Amino acid sequence: MSWMVDPRRWGSQSNRPIDRPIFLLGTQGGGLTLLSRMLRRHSAVICGGGGSRYWTSADEIQNIYGAILPAELTGLRYKAPPHPEFPVPRSWTYAVGELLPQYRKRAADATPELEQALRQIIQFSAARHAARGQSYRFLDKSQTTSVRVGLFNQLLKESNPRFVLVPRDPYVSVFRAASGKAADMRRLSENMPWERRVDVCAEHYANSMLATFEDCDRDGIELHVIQFERLLEQPRESLQSVCEFVGLEYCDSLLPGPADQLPLGSRFLDRWYPLRPGVNDRYDSIIDDVSIEAVNRHCGTLTTRLGYDLRELSDGRPSRAA
Repeated sequence: MSWMVDPRRWGSQSNRPIDRPIFLLGTQGGGLTLLSRMLRRHSAVICGGGGSRYWTSADEIQNIYGAILPAELTGLRYKAPPHPEFPVPRSWTYAVGELLPQYRKRAADATPELEQALRQIIQFSAARHAARGQSYRFLDKSQTTSVRVGLFNQLLKESNPRFVLVPRDPYVSVFRAASGKAADMRRLSENMPWERRVDVCAEHYANSMLATFEDCDRDGIELHVIQFERLLEQPRESLQSVCEFVGLEYCDSLLPGPADQLPLGSRFLDRWYPLRPGVNDRYDSIIDDVSIEAVNRHCGTLTTRLGYDLRELSDGRPSRAA
């Protein structure tokens, strides 16, 4: 937390104007890191943890600055509402029905104090990471923003924020998270049966996506949707469409390449080159009927709105072992 003693937190550089901040929306494990890294290789793009020189840095203000952000703008590691069944930190539980009301924020929840707090964090990030005297574009992928799009849009309305939703196949996402790829599900696996974990993950996925669409539909917010699978299969065309939507100049150097070296200290080394278009294959063949039924029940027509085919129950494939 070196930012706590950074003198730029208090200097004039902290008042730089905010232009079209970019927010990547979705669920954990859904491809946000890959797209974020692509965009952050652009010389103008910065995030809470770094600029284009350190394009693999932390990029979620909900965690980087969670200790000083208001609870309405964070809540996974810091200032998280308590719950007897779902401990902190959270990754696939904050949007379940029992917790969602405490995280869900809409345009009507905006206050001058929240606007000031969010703008200060963005401007401080720019003071730390943007080139002096040059314009910048702020990017963030805090997943909780997916259930707070209306609030963030209202708080930054004068700056014309841009929102990009990155869904991953709901059946794969839910099965993968419930199996333990989601850290909170891994911790809960000892005491929570498989059927309950699947139901929680399906509800979390559905509520996250539905909240985004609800806010955008109600408030007339422009939303660009790019499937994670399409990003892997057609990276150039997909990234071009995202850059056009957010207002960034596209160039091929933003794409993962064999000569790229991840900055020293990078995490998640597999989330770059080479791209893995078949990353869902290992899950497709083992997704059980419990997962299919839960996704169909919670997501309904949301699945097709996101561009995925509905799946029918299999030929009696047994439930995955807990």
